[in-house]
Amino acid sequence: MDNTNYVESWYVDYRHEVYKYILSLVNDLNLAEDLMQDTFVKAFIKANTFQEKSSVKTWLFRIAYNVSIDFFRKQKSQQKCKNSYIAEKSLNENNWDLYQREDNKELIDILNSLKDSYKNVIILRKLHGYSVKETGELLNWPESKVKVTLSRAIRYLKRQLIMSKYNQKCY
Repeated sequence: MDNTNYVESWYVDYRHEVYKYILSLVNDLNLAEDLMQDTFVKAFIKANTFQEKSSVKTWLFRIAYNVSIDFFRKQKSQQKCKNSYIAEKSLNENNWDLYQREDNKELIDILNSLKDSYKNVIILRKLHGYSVKETGELLNWPESKVKVTLSRAIRYLKRQLIMSKYNQKCY
């Protein structure tokens, strides 16, 4: 099979998941679509370098992450990537579909207010269902950093939710 057939197959299998991942990084529907296309163009160009050390999906997500970061660097924007995975349906039944319920708005707001490392690790591990190893590969982190950051991120998220509930009761 040549590069064209590989990438066509990957596009059919993974385009929605790659789009949702990029959308979680850029928080803009049209930009996510453009960056998804750029991701698959890069995948086509680099298909012969794919060594199957990770899954195709992990490799595509890594390209998508790099394409998104490159876009922000080119724009010289200081704006942080906003994670709003939640604006789209879940990737599969095991993931959260947060926008389906109004009472999740608070969680969405708090998740979007987290620092990028916390948002990224929660999105990849808990929303996309990646393993510690795959998350580490995507973020170029050692597995130990993924575990520690996830633990801290969840602890911080819980604290923020508790504080938010407390503040609501006080008013």
